[in-house]
Amino acid sequence: MQSETGNTYAVRAAVGTAVAGLVSTAHHLYGAIAYDTPWRLIVSLWIPGFVLIVLSALYLCRRRVGTRVGSIALWIFFLGAVVFQFGFTLFECVYSHVLKNTLYYGGASEEFLLRLFPPPAYHLPDNLLFEFTGLLQLIGLLAVWWSYQFVRGHYRSAQVPRFPFKATSASGRKQTSPES
Repeated sequence: MQSETGNTYAVRAAVGTAVAGLVSTAHHLYGAIAYDTPWRLIVSLWIPGFVLIVLSALYLCRRRVGTRVGSIALWIFFLGAVVFQFGFTLFECVYSHVLKNTLYYGGASEEFLLRLFPPPAYHLPDNLLFEFTGLLQLIGLLAVWWSYQFVRGHYRSAQVPRFPFKATSASGRKQTSPES
């Protein structure tokens, strides 16, 4: 049985992940069109698939609690919704938009900005919608927090094995290590 807090974090994690994915997809799709950068189009195409994998893992880990499938799904969810999303948001939002806009509007020299944000991968702020949706990707950090809180609570419960694989012999009996 899931706790009320666990259910709350699961719902928040699912909604946060979906919203972060939608915002990032829209941002990269708009950037691909506005700046004629096909690589942004590719990013906008794989994000929905990634979100589906993460949400499927969340569903499985909640439906298959205490099983190997549920445990593996929890690890997949953790790696996707917490580890990957955190890194993606740090780079794609915090570095590429928060830092860039802070330095640009804070008066940093163009030479310095172009060293940190070289064209054609980056553009100095010249498109309000692109920069706004880039900054809006900060929702990814909220999704990470909610996902982490869900995993933490789910993992701490006695229902979840500590590692997704238990050593078993060919006969299916649990093997013990020499230290046991």
